[in-house]
Amino acid sequence: MLLKEVLFLVLAALCLSNAVSIKSHTADMDFIHKQKKIYELLFYVQQNVLTDTEFYNVGRNYEIENNVDMYTDKNIVKEFVYYYKHGMLSRDAVFSPFHEEQRNEMILLFKLFYYAKDFQTFYKTAAWARLNLNPEVFSYAFYVAIFYRPDCKYIYPMPPYESNPSYFFDSSVIQEAHRIKMTHGLTPTGNTDHTDTYIIYNNYTDRSYYDEDYKLDYFMEDFGLNSYYYYFRQIFPFWLNSKEYNIPQEFRGIFYLYIHQQLIARYYLERLSNGLGEIEDFNFQKAFYPGFYSSIMFRNGVVMPQRKSYYNIPYYKNYYLKDIDILEYRIINAIDSGLVMDHSGKFVNIYTPEGLNILGNLIEGNSDTCNSRYYGMYESLVRNVFGYDFDYANKNKFVPSAMQLYSTNMRDPAFYRLFNKISNFVYRYKENLPVYSQNELNFPGVKIESVNMDKLWTYFDYCDATINNAVFFDSFKEGLSLRIKARRYCLNYKPFTYHLGVNSDKDTKAMVKIFLGPAFDSMGEDLSYLRKYYKYFVELDQFIVTLKPGMNNIERKSSESVYTMPDMMSSDSFYKKLQKAASGGEPFTYYEKLYAFPERLTLPKGTPEGMKFKLFFYLTPYDESKVVKIDLPIFGKLYYDGKPCGFPLDRPMYTYKFFTPNMYFKDVYIYNTKDAEKFSHY
Repeated sequence: MLLKEVLFLVLAALCLSNAVSIKSHTADMDFIHKQKKIYELLFYVQQNVLTDTEFYNVGRNYEIENNVDMYTDKNIVKEFVYYYKHGMLSRDAVFSPFHEEQRNEMILLFKLFYYAKDFQTFYKTAAWARLNLNPEVFSYAFYVAIFYRPDCKYIYPMPPYESNPSYFFDSSVIQEAHRIKMTHGLTPTGNTDHTDTYIIYNNYTDRSYYDEDYKLDYFMEDFGLNSYYYYFRQIFPFWLNSKEYNIPQEFRGIFYLYIHQQLIARYYLERLSNGLGEIEDFNFQKAFYPGFYSSIMFRNGVVMPQRKSYYNIPYYKNYYLKDIDILEYRIINAIDSGLVMDHSGKFVNIYTPEGLNILGNLIEGNSDTCNSRYYGMYESLVRNVFGYDFDYANKNKFVPSAMQLYSTNMRDPAFYRLFNKISNFVYRYKENLPVYSQNELNFPGVKIESVNMDKLWTYFDYCDATINNAVFFDSFKEGLSLRIKARRYCLNYKPFTYHLGVNSDKDTKAMVKIFLGPAFDSMGEDLSYLRKYYKYFVELDQFIVTLKPGMNNIERKSSESVYTMPDMMSSDSFYKKLQKAASGGEPFTYYEKLYAFPERLTLPKGTPEGMKFKLFFYLTPYDESKVVKIDLPIFGKLYYDGKPCGFPLDRPMYTYKFFTPNMYFKDVYIYNTKDAEKFSHY
């Protein structure tokens, strides 16, 4: 049932939630030792010979084939052993979940992890896989297993950008890290804990002369944002079979569509801050404008494929185009007709409460799609075409493009074009839904009288990440004696507070929803209505308030948002805490919420002179009898209120007809400053 909980978690966290305060717990020794074992498995994951580690001795002496009875599904064990003996992906090959043969091997390993009867068997299996299998296959399956196993609840995984830094930092940074390791550097900074620390500055390279999109490098290459997306796609992978794992199917497609829509909306606000216009549509029959100038090198020394501006599909990918055209036609036909064909050939109406979920599953082509043979995997096909990589018959020679890795795809401008197109399918669908009536939107007796806020500032600040995993060490102990950090400028903001004045004629509970959207489109036209631009509003927060008769003064800090969190603790700091706790030196505290959208990116950049945006505030009745309480790993305790994701901005809005007293628009200006010093204490 844990997988079922994970689905509800993400829906609540990213669509319809209200969080209680993040609770902390003092760990017992059993939890501490579990956390330490799992964390150690993710250190220096490229290396399979670190003889001074516990997992090395455990993995070297464990034999899966001789422990079949320790797994609840013995057939999976037999199938895995068969594949292993016949040659699984080599250790120096590059893994992508979009390569079918590689993916099938990873799924077998995940199932092996998942069906281990107890934690010790899981750990022994993971230790064995850590030594004997491709490190990327191991890492991918291991992360998913950590999320899904009940005995790993609240376990804190190493941040992806520190577990595999090669996918999050330029090759020049990785090469410098190797040089530091070989020479132990020249200028260590600070060694109060007897650990040498070296800082590598990862400066942005101005590539805007190639494409204007690269004005957004600070956003597209943000390692916190890319890690967020990586986690999002790991929570409910497209290859996961819901029937096999008893996962409810009611929300999978909605979850997929909404989170991508919110990411595209957030990207659009960043485009406006940089003087860029609409996200252009694309047609594979014409040249694709934005290129991708990769600065990433795989750990085996192969450079990630690049794509030139005004890209024409290479001849060796032409055969995909016909399939893409067919699938687009079938998707649009389903939306316009309102009917999709299921596996049995029957037509199913999608203009029902379940319809959007059906459409989302169909577009992703996940394991819950109504007809995989007929509707295929649209997203996967388009990702493949955007890559400049060849389709190697040999799985060990495959070189994925940025679009074929969840860790890197947001660095490529093609990512935003693809999901803008997918979002347009959804908008086409929603145009055919009835608009909300005034009765559905109104909250009788409740009126937002005023909203006041602090001045909104953004700035660029340094962000550090420990990248020891990028280099090789002779021993685990040596790795802990050297600390290599990559430092780059990241967008940040000055925390602010919302002050709402709400008049109520009764005692009642309400949910406050706050959205941020554009105030001007790319042509400078003032946005008077939400008819067109509802899709570009980002949901900043939701929270529950208790209203009393008369005027209610409500305060809410931006840092309290249920959707955001500060950056994850660095692996070196976290492991140091674990070591002290394991030796009994100090208590170890863990939290029920471990990760979310980076709080640093709460606001788009804005401009030095101040850029105008619109905030939309909405109060809706909060009915506790209809609320489902969720208690889940990674994202913590949340409430699901049953309303559609993004309500009431999940459909075109006609404010000139249905603007109600429980709604409030406020023009705000976001100022970007280079003077980060005055905000350094926040």
